[in-house]
Amino acid sequence: KRKEKMPVFHPVGSCEKVISRNKSALGLHSGARIVLTRDNHGHRATGLGGAGATKCEAIDIVAGSLSCAKEIKDDKTQSRANFAEDGARIYLTERGDINSYFATAGSSTAKVYQSSLMKSGIGIKADHTLLIGRERVRILAGVSKYKEGERIVTGDDIAKPVIEIGGTSQEAHHPAVLGNNLVKYLEKVNEQINKVNAKITNLEIKFLEYKFAMALHQHQGAGVGAIVTFPDVVQAAPEFMEEVPDTINNITKTVTDQYNKIVNNYKFIGIPEIGLEGSSDEKILSSTVYIGE
Repeated sequence: KRKEKMPVFHPVGSCEKVISRNKSALGLHSGARIVLTRDNHGHRATGLGGAGATKCEAIDIVAGSLSCAKEIKDDKTQSRANFAEDGARIYLTERGDINSYFATAGSSTAKVYQSSLMKSGIGIKADHTLLIGRERVRILAGVSKYKEGERIVTGDDIAKPVIEIGGTSQEAHHPAVLGNNLVKYLEKVNEQINKVNAKITNLEIKFLEYKFAMALHQHQGAGVGAIVTFPDVVQAAPEFMEEVPDTINNITKTVTDQYNKIVNNYKFIGIPEIGLEGSSDEKILSSTVYIGE
């Protein structure tokens, strides 16, 4: 029935066209609506349209005017767009500030992309938002692969593409982990651990050999009682000198392995402190997808 008393969309600007499900007794638009308008996010003085700008066409699709308000509103309430209290909305603007209109928090990734001010935008908001693809769902960022290239409405250079997944109030975002590269990195770390374990085992064997050699070089000394003298250096020195080349080679190999480990870490992790990413084939952290804390 058409008797439900709902808030009415009013006042309507002279440049606007409204398609609504219902009209009040006074002929004002109510119920679900589509508004063909200029960029605004509330009363007619908001947004670029409210400032009198051109090239800022907008479409506002709403179901449930003020349905999230603390008190139930009837047809005595006049309201335009209310991005905080309307039930569900899809808002498209040719040029505006979409993040500001939906009151989302700032972001730690702001250094890698520009703001939404003066940019085209689409905002979707509801209590629950559902995307379903029977075969695939893709969420992508960046320019498409058109033959002639692509640009944004401001004509500026296109910033680094970023996808953020997180809460609306979160400002800190971390680069997402690239799973296959992480597995490769963990395999290399595991290989390093195995090498360290092997070195420890070799050291233990060498230590046992050293203790055994020390025991062989001890002998009874002359004098009253059982006297044990220090190892015979003359006898032990040649054996020690034979071990020097192997020891030097082992030290050199250890230093080389450590250097290679550092280089590999740069390939996988980069140097985040100065904004240096890992290599494109092996980096662990994504440069496009960021996840909120």
